[in-house]
Amino acid sequence: MNNNQLVTNNDPDVSPVLREREAVLTETIDALQNIGSSSYWKILQRNVFDVELVKSKKRLEVESDTTEIFRLQGETRLGRRYHLDRLITKYRNELQAIRKKLI
Repeated sequence: MNNNQLVTNNDPDVSPVLREREAVLTETIDALQNIGSSSYWKILQRNVFDVELVKSKKRLEVESDTTEIFRLQGETRLGRRYHLDRLITKYRNELQAIRKKLI
């Protein structure tokens, strides 16, 4: 038996997967920054997303049905996702963690 070809480290190399995720995150962050700097995003946020978030919060305050409360809580969580600054920060943190693993 030839032991020269035995793998001494059983951990698979995850760096290709991390590099792919790094590329996707970099592209996503750039897209979010470009969208956030446009006037179109500010219009959508003011006229659509913020309005829906306020509606969901008001309905959540008066709702008594448990199922509906859970649904409205999900809507408010989803509505908070539309804050681009938070999204960008989240993706940047993930990108930094990936880059640390690649070093």
